Amino acid sequence: MRNKMMVLVALAIGVVPLVPTEVQAIPAFARKYNMNCSGCHSPAVPRLNAKGFAFRWAGYRMPEEIGENQEAKNVSQYLSTRFRFRYVYAKTETKPASTNAFQFVDASLFAAGALGKNFGTFVEVEHETDEFGVMAVMQGVWGKESRYWGVRGGQMHWLVSGGVAGFDRPTGMSKPTPLGNPTTKAIPFRLAKDQLGVEAFYVTGRNRLSFEVLNGVNSKGSGMESGSPKTKDFVAINQFIYDDAGSGIAAAGYYGSLAGLDTAVSGAAHYTRLVLTANKVFRSVELLGGYVYSSDKDLPVSISSTSSMSGAGYWLYGGYTLPNSLTMFGRYEFIDSNKDVANQGNKRFVLGSVLPVSLPEYLRLGAEYTLDTPRATGALKKHGVALEVMFNF
Repeated sequence: MRNKMMVLVALAIGVVPLVPTEVQAIPAFARKYNMNCSGCHSPAVPRLNAKGFAFRWAGYRMPEEIGENQEAKNVSQYLSTRFRFRYVYAKTETKPASTNAFQFVDASLFAAGALGKNFGTFVEVEHETDEFGVMAVMQGVWGKESRYWGVRGGQMHWLVSGGVAGFDRPTGMSKPTPLGNPTTKAIPFRLAKDQLGVEAFYVTGRNRLSFEVLNGVNSKGSGMESGSPKTKDFVAINQFIYDDAGSGIAAAGYYGSLAGLDTAVSGAAHYTRLVLTANKVFRSVELLGGYVYSSDKDLPVSISSTSSMSGAGYWLYGGYTLPNSLTMFGRYEFIDSNKDVANQGNKRFVLGSVLPVSLPEYLRLGAEYTLDTPRATGALKKHGVALEVMFNF
């Protein structure tokens, strides 16, 4: 009883941001292979280890199963559900609390797994507040365990929530601000936003090289007519895993175009995002860091002139997992969305904890505290606390 009380106290003083994040913890895979979720996830769902990354890269099958026929005979091995419920509190200093409420985050249904000899699919239908969302990806893989290539397409996690190191889903509940927020004031582009497109990839050993063509910023005024963007964005990504714990390094280069920032000015603005992230797990300790550089060009100023803008952001993470699987972590983040203006940017401090509970499927308890400190003169600090229960079956 004393140990349980200590765990609850640790969670109560732990930490979490106030925006929902996507997770893909699929107990159906654990049922199919008769293994615990920790076989592919560590230190806690949804974070992946090397086996989890290899399973996802190979189209939701073990790499040694590439080319073997997979029949969908047992529906419990392909279907999973998720439910998330939170208490959220937010307050800006000297002002009354802006949020003090219980929140229904989402309820989701997942259908995923390997199909036939070379294909795999992942479909998520999510109900969040009063809205429904769908993410659907089809993937084909050809080759052998040590070296294979493939293609995938659909509405997908094109980088964030789908990559190694800092591109994997966070241990806690929030993404670092340089990934979740626009990194310049001019272009409303978020690295963490899912996109519709296609990808070709090549895996050799523990290295994955990929190239993607995406729709890009999918919003009004972005060169869209009847839902079809006029331009396409291009991405190159390389990911390398260097131990069984899932430690790795990843880099991505993104080039995009966006029309319609100013309806009085013709032509499109162009933007580049360069991202680098790496982590290392030392037994029970994990260290992680990431950096984002942003450059926007051909921004409309008037009919006869254009301008440019640059921004940057980075984050540092440290986490420790206790023998009872309780993980406690801290994160420092900084983002400056206009480097040409002095005293811009925002610092965020995050403290948190997560505790996986086996049922034997999956229950996770989480807590997070955030402190935002804007650099602008006279700007007020913001505090946030969130407690979450996440259930997967």
